[in-house]
Amino acid sequence: MYWRRSLKLVMVLMILFLFLGSFVRLYRVSDISMNDTLMDGDLVWVENLTAGFHIPSWGFYIDQHLWDREEGIHRGDLLAFRHPLDRRLYLKRCVALPGDRVMEKNKNFYLQIGADPAKTRAFAARYRLPLVRSEGSLWLLNPYQHFFNVRHDPTVVGPKELIDYPPTIIPPHRYFFMGDYRDNSTDSRFFGPVPYDYIYYRVFWIWQRPRSLEEMASIRHFDPKHPNVIRQKY
Repeated sequence: MYWRRSLKLVMVLMILFLFLGSFVRLYRVSDISMNDTLMDGDLVWVENLTAGFHIPSWGFYIDQHLWDREEGIHRGDLLAFRHPLDRRLYLKRCVALPGDRVMEKNKNFYLQIGADPAKTRAFAARYRLPLVRSEGSLWLLNPYQHFFNVRHDPTVVGPKELIDYPPTIIPPHRYFFMGDYRDNSTDSRFFGPVPYDYIYYRVFWIWQRPRSLEEMASIRHFDPKHPNVIRQKY
């Protein structure tokens, strides 16, 4: 009968949708912590293979990989991970791998590859990045600003975590995340390095909606109570 054929077709399409949705997803960006790389309303395609195959999120989260592949995660990747303190997916940039050392001073981000000055020097030479000496060792200074749209607002008023972060070695199987809009991002500076099993997807394609002058200007607004401070919209 016709209704049986229709039912079979619907079931096949549902199974196909669930199968494809286990590997590739489309998400809409709904905050501004990644401005201007990603803005509210942009769409991102994510995949579930490069960094290992994670149990897909279908309205709930099971923090477990069915197939581990940590070597698929690189510094600078945009990854979707479950917030360690609640049940939401966050999208941030991975800025440090297990074994790296990080710190922040006066909003400047310092990275030491493998917590090893020699490896850091070699990395800097290979990619033509600036080296500085601090805390008695060599560091890369703001390396991501050379390749990505990382930005600060010198007038922003925020908690101390946005300004200074103590020297920290990233533990095994954990990753340090930060937003590109550094002064308006709740990230690993607040909740620490993220466990590998909390990482769900990797961004592989971005669809950016048109950027009008009004939309770009609306990222910040003037606070009449504090005329010398520009506060960010949260």
